[in-house]
Amino acid sequence: MNDVNKYLKIAKDAVIKPEARIEDRIIDRISHIDEEDKEKILDEKFLDFLKKSNSRSYQLEQRLKEHPGVFALISILVMGVIGLVVYIARLILTEESK
Repeated sequence: MNDVNKYLKIAKDAVIKPEARIEDRIIDRISHIDEEDKEKILDEKFLDFLKKSNSRSYQLEQRLKEHPGVFALISILVMGVIGLVVYIARLILTEESK
């Protein structure tokens, strides 16, 4: 398990654009991994973890979990803007009907 933790720390800083086989590109970016270690580490659970942790929906979910106040603030601001637009539209419509 220490090997996995060591490689996860290295892989955490790898910046890779999302594509079809992102897990292969991540493993290629880790320069300190031997072929012997690749066979030991690259099981299905680890590859699923790489796919999941690099998906946009998972990253958004993690950001919301880490910063729930920001999500609440953005939600309040969006509702305020929508309310303001509705209020202005209502004023315009009542002005036209007079």
